[in-house]
This record gives sequence, C-alpha cells and structure tokens, in this order.
Amino acid sequence: MRIQRAAPANELLAKLIFLALPTAVVGYFLLRQVNEYYSILHNDALRQALYFAAGMGISAVFYAFRFRFLPTFALLIAAMYTLYLGLDKYETGEFDAFFIARQYQVAAILFGTGWLMGWGWLRIRYWAVMVATITLCSCVLVIAKGNVETVRGLLMAFAPALVYGVYVVFTAEQIYNYKDKSARFWWFLTRRLALFLIISCGFLGGIIYWRRAEIQATVDNYGGSGKEGQNSMLKKNKDNSFDLRDYSRLSGALGRSNDLLFCAHINNYFPNTDLPNPLYLTAFYFTKFDTATETFERDAKIPFNDLFEPDPSKIPLFNTKQDSSVIRNSLGSKLRQVVEVEIYSKTLSPNTYLAPNVGFFVQPITIEKDFRDQFRSAYRTKSYVSALNSAYFVYNVPNPEIKKFQEMRFEVLREVKGYEGVDEEFMRYYTYMPSNPKFGTISELARRVTDTAHTPVDKVLAIRNYFLSKDEHGERLYQYTDNPGIPDLPNASKLMYFLNDNHKGYCAYFAGATLFMLRSLGIPSRIAVGFLTEDRSDKNKGWYWYYANQAHAWVQVYFPGYGWLDFDTTVGNDAENRTTPQPDGTPPMQPPKAWLAAEGVIMDVDTLKKTVRMSVKQFVFHDKEYKTAPPTEMTLDMKVAVVYRDSIAIPLARVQKGDEGTAVSYSEAMKKLEPAQGESATALLKRFPAAVPIDEVYLKRKDLATEKEKPPVTEKEKETPISEILYTALGILAGILLFFLLLPRLVLWYYLLRHRSSKAGGSKPYWAYRTACYYLHMCGIPRGTLTPMQYARQVVDPQLGTSLTAFMNIYLKKKYAKQPLTPAEEQKVDTFLRPFLAQARKGIKFSSRVFGLMNPIRCASFFVMPEEENG
Repeated sequence: MRIQRAAPANELLAKLIFLALPTAVVGYFLLRQVNEYYSILHNDALRQALYFAAGMGISAVFYAFRFRFLPTFALLIAAMYTLYLGLDKYETGEFDAFFIARQYQVAAILFGTGWLMGWGWLRIRYWAVMVATITLCSCVLVIAKGNVETVRGLLMAFAPALVYGVYVVFTAEQIYNYKDKSARFWWFLTRRLALFLIISCGFLGGIIYWRRAEIQATVDNYGGSGKEGQNSMLKKNKDNSFDLRDYSRLSGALGRSNDLLFCAHINNYFPNTDLPNPLYLTAFYFTKFDTATETFERDAKIPFNDLFEPDPSKIPLFNTKQDSSVIRNSLGSKLRQVVEVEIYSKTLSPNTYLAPNVGFFVQPITIEKDFRDQFRSAYRTKSYVSALNSAYFVYNVPNPEIKKFQEMRFEVLREVKGYEGVDEEFMRYYTYMPSNPKFGTISELARRVTDTAHTPVDKVLAIRNYFLSKDEHGERLYQYTDNPGIPDLPNASKLMYFLNDNHKGYCAYFAGATLFMLRSLGIPSRIAVGFLTEDRSDKNKGWYWYYANQAHAWVQVYFPGYGWLDFDTTVGNDAENRTTPQPDGTPPMQPPKAWLAAEGVIMDVDTLKKTVRMSVKQFVFHDKEYKTAPPTEMTLDMKVAVVYRDSIAIPLARVQKGDEGTAVSYSEAMKKLEPAQGESATALLKRFPAAVPIDEVYLKRKDLATEKEKPPVTEKEKETPISEILYTALGILAGILLFFLLLPRLVLWYYLLRHRSSKAGGSKPYWAYRTACYYLHMCGIPRGTLTPMQYARQVVDPQLGTSLTAFMNIYLKKKYAKQPLTPAEEQKVDTFLRPFLAQARKGIKFSSRVFGLMNPIRCASFFVMPEEENG
C-alpha cells in the first residue's frame, strides 16, 4: 500500500529525468540551427532552450496535481498576452520596445510550447510518438534549410534527432508499462535504457562505418548543390541578400538562380574609342586547397597581400576609405591606370566590396530618389587596373578591335621570359603543389600540353587551347555543365575525374585545373572570386548588370612588372549558360560628384537667411579625408539645399539644434577650390567661402544618433565547432543534474530557516518535527508504516540515543490538545533541534548522511508519506 502511494512521485520524476530532460537537450540542438536563419532570434539558443525547458518542467509538476488543462492553459496564454501589452509602458525608446517585444514573444512561444509538452508527457499515452515525429520532421527541415555539405555535418544534424526519436518512444512505453514504481522501478529503467543506448549507438555507428563511402558520395553529390536563390559561389543571408562564400568545394551539382544582384558603371574603354572595355569584379582570392575535401579556401596570411576588404555599410555616407599598401603589394607598375566603378546594390549584401583588380578606394554614395525603391545601397570604387586586363580574356570574339587588343596583349606579355629575381617567398607560396601523388598526373598533363610553349603567357594560351580542343569526332573535348556528376568510385578525386574522364564541369573545375597546371610549371597563380562581367547592352554604354548566376571563379597569373592579370579558362561562358530572366533594366542616374561631405552636429538654424551653423568633426574634400580636432564651426548656405531624414525630404524649419548629419556640396565653387599638397584641415577651412554652398543634407535618425555606441549585430562567419555544442549540451545536463543533487539539501535548509524564524509558542514545534523527520528519512531511517510516536519510541531513540520521544509528547500536545505550552515546554522546543541533529549525526554513518542528502528520489518520496496518525 505504501509503495502505491509513492508511485506518482516516482513516475513524475522518471518522466522529468528520462523524457523531459532529453527533449530539452534536443530542443537546444534544433534551436541552434534555427537561430542560424532567423535574425530575430539573436543567436541565443541556450536561453531559448531554458525557456522551453522551464515551461515543460513547471507544467509537468503543475499537472501532476490533476488540474484541468484547457482552462489553465487559457489562463496562461491570457496572462502572457496581458504582460505583452504592458511592455510598452516600461520602455520609452521605440526601437527598444520593439526588440524587447520580439524577445518576449520568442520567450512566450517557447515557454508555452514547453508547457504544452509537459502536459502531454503526463496525460497522453502516445505523446512520445507525436513528439518523435515532430522532432524528425523539424530535423529534416533544418537540414534542407542548412544545405549540409559534409558527412559530419549531416550526422550532427540528423543523428541526435534519430536516436532521440527511437529513445523517447521506447522510454515512454517502459515507464507506462512497468506498474511497480518502487525502488525496483529505477533499477529496471536504468538498466533497460543503458542497454538500449549501447545497442542503438552501436547499430547506428556500425551503419555509418560500413556505409560511410556511400554516405560521403551522396553528400558530395547533393550537398552544396544549391537551391533556388543559391549556388555554390553564393550564400543567402538572413535579410535575403546574397554574399559570396569564402570557400568553394568541388561538388557534383551547381545550383543557379537568376536573381538580379546589382548593376555597375565601369568607366573603362578601349584607347581612343567609345567601345566599352568591361572588367571582372573581384571580391577575394582562393590560395589554399584542402585535398581531403577538395575545397578551395581563403588564406589571411598570403605574402604581399594586395586585397582591399572594406565594409561599405560601415563607412558614413560620402566618407572615404583607401589603402595604398595594396598597390605596392600588387607588384605591378607597367601599363597601369586608375579606373572608377560605381556599384548599385539590389540584393547584393551591403557589406560586400567589389572592384576590378586592384581595388584601393571606396566611398558610399547616394542613390537618386527615383531609383531608391530598386536599389538599396551604392558606393564608388577606384582600382589600380592593368591596361592589359579585360573581361574579354583569352577566347576569340568577332569584334576586330577586341581581337586586335588580345594580340597586342599577348605580344606585350611575351616580353616576360621567366621569374628570375622574383621574391623567393612569393614564388614558393604561389607555386605550391600538394604532395599527393595524384597531382603528379596534373604536372605530366601540363608539361605535355605546353611542350612547345616557351614563355609564361604562351603556356597560359596552350592550356587555353587544350580546354578548347576537339576530339576525333570534332566535338569539344571539354564542356561546361552545372551537373558534372561524381566518380563511380567513392572518395575518388573529382578534379582527377574532370581532367581524365568526363571532361565536364563548371568554373571551379576549370579554374582549379588551370591553377595546378600553371603552378606545376612554376608560374605563380591564384583563383579570383567575384563576378564575370558581360556586355549585353548597346544602349547604356559602360553599364553592366549582374545576376546570381554570374558569380564566378577564374585564374589570375602573375607577370613580373605587370602584376596579376585575369585569365578565364572556363569554356562556354556564353549566353546559353547564363541566360537572364529579363532584359537589363534602366540604369540609375549617377549622382554628381560630391566635392565636399562634412559630418557634424547642427548648432543653429536660421530659416530667414537659410543658413545653418554646423560643428564639423570631419570632412571629405576632393576624396581626401580631414579630421578637425577640436570640432570646427562651419556656416552652410542652404538656399538650394534639400534636407533628408530617413530618405524623406523635410523643410529646413524641421531641422533642430543637436541634429547629427552630413552636408554635401556638388557646387562648381568647391570643385575649383582644390586642396594643396599637404594642406591641413585648419588651413583648408580658412579658404572655404564664408557660407559654404550646400546641395544636400542627410540627417541621422534621432534614435540611431543617440544609440550609435550599440555594437552592430553581425552574422557568424564560421560554423560553431562541434566540440563547443557538445560542451554546452553537457554543461546543461551537468547543471540540471547538479540542481537535482542539491535539491534535498535545499529542502533541509528551507526547513531549518522556517524553524529558526518561528516562535516556540507558535509553529516552531511543527517545523522542528518536520526537520527532524526529513533529516532522518534522507539519512536512511524512514518512518514507514509506523505512527510518529511509534517511530520515535521504537526506532529513533533506541538507535541514535536521542530524546525524540520526549519532544513528540510536547509536539502532539500542541497539535491535538490545542493547549498552550508552558514556559518549560517552550524552552525544550527552543533547544531541541540543534542537539538532536548533532546526536543523530554521531549515530549515522558519514556516507549515509552525505549520499542520502544527494538523493532526489528519496526526497520526493518524503512528500508522499501517509498522513500522520496519533500514536
């Protein structure tokens, strides 16, 4: 009978430990994945998992008291909604209130979901089947969203949910079917679960081990293959913008999309003609190759780093950022010129900087108001470009001017006979070849293909001709395809398969093969990543449109004196492979050149004279940046100026003292006032007109101006290491386990606190009795079926030598006789507990005391003991 009375507590505890706790851990893994794709969650999976776990745990304990579900759940929803409505009363900032409301919504949804989950574990027989199904479906959605590209990634994403799904169904049935919920229940359940985990992990591990080759082949074939809106060169961000991936793996398929990313105006033409000379736009380089995964990667420690990588989104409007060191590191000075490019982004990430090789300057610019719905940001670049570079790389085109340019280019480069005198570290880095024997076959192929070529450029052309060659049937030996397939043998090299067998691939295949063929010949080379430029328009010369399927990789070859030059050996880069969804649109109107952009704080506004006094902290004049320390006042002539706040034009009367903003001048007067060499900001300001003519003023939003110190939320660049995820999960488990182990002692401390704070004539006898009985129960001396008096007289006092029987007489008098205690009895109550516990500790083994007060199951059983009976 007593065992049955303890059954509910044991069953509840078992469901919390063996069902709810693993569910919370798996929920954390899923939330980690979901956080990667929804910026509103703020990458806070641990806190969100705790919300979910709290809802589940509280709900399970709550419904253990047989409360009805629908009315209580409705009350919970109503309470959370009421609290949500009251949030705006405590937050004065509009944006603070918005973000806090979103965070509260996330917490409330997760807590409510956990609450529903906790109720289901207690009340519904086959709840585990439903939970397992939902978890597995969620896992499949996460994998599909995450585009898993490695076996390890696939296993880490799917295996926990698979094991959990089987485990939770098995465990729920074991808890339900085993009717005896005494101590034997825990031994039975622990033994069964340990056996289950050993068998399931061994079975799953065996499948992975024996079928790992097939799994790897499948992942290689489909992983990273892309979906609508993605391809292997691009990644889609949380804000639906696109960015270039900083690696490229040779996969079995390449996904494409026709999303328009941006348009650009490239101010570059063939000499003495109006014929546009387009240039490829470079983002970064691949200089490393992982032979195990066949992945091209970036390297931050390249020698003579000539890569300029600003973040245009973090540079104030019309301010400039430039780096002349990249020009020095490009190691090329012959036939160089500065080319300006303007980039107008539609869905390209605002953080991405693109420019022809070598970019060294960036300046965010405005977009004309008629085009602001179409384009989200814009910037101007400058590049130190070789006159030998062009988007017309090495393949013949019908235009005679272009053919003439190509031949002239090759003749100039034939002056380079070799690489004597080039820095040894530079040569060693850019001609590095992996030691794997399979790369020896590439070297043999390169020597065979270039056996009649003597100069570096002729060897490049020989490799070009090899990729353009035809077989004995007159068909092209190499073909461009987005689906080159995978080798028949698992783990075989895709690069070798491309060169030796199927001869089909996309840009990464051609660029990778060309890279290693050139390096094996001692020719420094690297892979450039960015966008190929196609001249499709005959109406808007100099304007080019870029779609997602123009993300590209090609080879750059170094020629002493001339620097790095672009060469694209990918065959079939024509319209049939990169069709656009519609004709290129109308390019945006180019804003006039800003000669002055002054950033500062408004000090005074005179609407009658139409002037503004601004305290200027820094300004850009003729593309040179000047700092003013301390800030200097500048009077602005606003007669023709347009003032914008949040991209909306406002009258001058609405400009207020304290507003922050940027004043821009396109005037001819400021154009003619050129800065002298080495002229300081102070000297230059003295030469400005008394009232500087201003054309536009861009005011910052007040909420942004006052909160500009807030750190920006940035997307994680790297995948969180698996070890960190495991450590976090183990930390959660350890924390929960520690809580359960400390729970019995926390209850004891609570009883002692209540005893100490009560009065001898009041509730102190009761708390002394509860504390004594709880302590003895936890130390392995339970009352069982005995009455309290029998327990004291027959068990406790004889075994421990205490005076519990004498105290029980006083306690029972107080409880049942309802008589006030005498002063002597109050004195005995006051002095009973401390000596009793000290005497009990002497009679109880140390191990029984320590481990007894760490037993949460024994603690729970104390609260389901039968009601006290008068002894």
